[in-house]
Amino acid sequence: MLLFSLGGAAQAETAESSVSATSPVPRTVAVISAIGDRITIVRQREQTGTHLAPYTRKEVRLDPVTLNRLVLDGIDEGFKQSEPQTRRVLLDWLPPEEAMAYVDEKRYVQREERLETLLIEHLRDVPERSQWDEIVAVLPKWHMSSVKGMGERLAGIGIYIQPLARERYTGLESSGNGDLSLQAEGQADGDYQTIDPKTGEKGTSSVFVAVYMYFQTVTLDARTLAVKKREVRRDSVRYHDPNSTAINIGRMFDSGFLSQALSNVVQRSSERAVTGDVIVSPARKLEAPAETPKP
Repeated sequence: MLLFSLGGAAQAETAESSVSATSPVPRTVAVISAIGDRITIVRQREQTGTHLAPYTRKEVRLDPVTLNRLVLDGIDEGFKQSEPQTRRVLLDWLPPEEAMAYVDEKRYVQREERLETLLIEHLRDVPERSQWDEIVAVLPKWHMSSVKGMGERLAGIGIYIQPLARERYTGLESSGNGDLSLQAEGQADGDYQTIDPKTGEKGTSSVFVAVYMYFQTVTLDARTLAVKKREVRRDSVRYHDPNSTAINIGRMFDSGFLSQALSNVVQRSSERAVTGDVIVSPARKLEAPAETPKP
C-alpha cells in the first residue's frame, strides 16, 4: 500500500566539521536503527459485542532498509543541529528471520524486551564498537493506553484511523414506560487538534486519520554495552479534511499522501529525539485526494 523511495548503504560514517590538530578528539556515536520492517494500520470500530476489540489491526511489511534509513537520517540531522562536532556511524539492523519469528510470537512489551536482547547480542559481535564512545539504538516502544485520542496498544510506525464521531449528551429523557435514556445533541467535534493538509490550518475533530511513531532510544556505553540512558517518544499528527466528501474516513487521503506523511513524522520524530524539541507537523497541500481501497 505504501511505498518509499529511499536507499543507501547499511553503514555510513559522517561528521559535520573537520577537526584541527589542536582540537580535542570528537566523540564517536554509532546510531543503530531496529525500528523493524513493517507499519501497522489500526482502525477504530464499533463495539458490537463485549468480547470484541475496539480496533482492527493490519501489518504492512516494507523493506527494512527503507524504514531504518528514515530513522537514521532523522537522528543524524538531530546530531548535526545539537552536536555537529560528533562523528556518527550509521547502522541498520534486522534480526534473522527465525529470531524475528520468535519476537513476533511474544505479546506487546515482551516483544520489545526480546528485540532489545537480540540487539545487544548482535552488538557484542561487532568489533568496531571498540572505536566508538556510545551507541544510540532506536527500537519500537509499546504504549498500552490511548494518548491524545490515539488508539490503544500502538508501537513503532503506523497509521491510526478514527472514523467514529463522539456524541454530546445533554441529559436524560423518559421513554414513557419508566425507562430513562441519554439524550444526544448530535456529533461533537472539538476533542482533538487536527491539520487540514490542503490549507495547513489547524482545526478540531473527533474523526481523523493520524500517522504515528512510538519508539524509544537506548543509549549504551559502546565498550561495555551498559545502558546509560533510555528515553521514550510518542509522536503523532492527526489529519482531517473538513471539506472531504469521503464517507469512509479511511479514504479521506490517498496512499501517496499517507506515505509522505509517514516519512515526515518518522524523520522529524527521530530528529527531535536528539534535539529534544516538540514535533511540529509541516502541512502539505493536496490536490483532490483520490480514493484508494480500504486499508
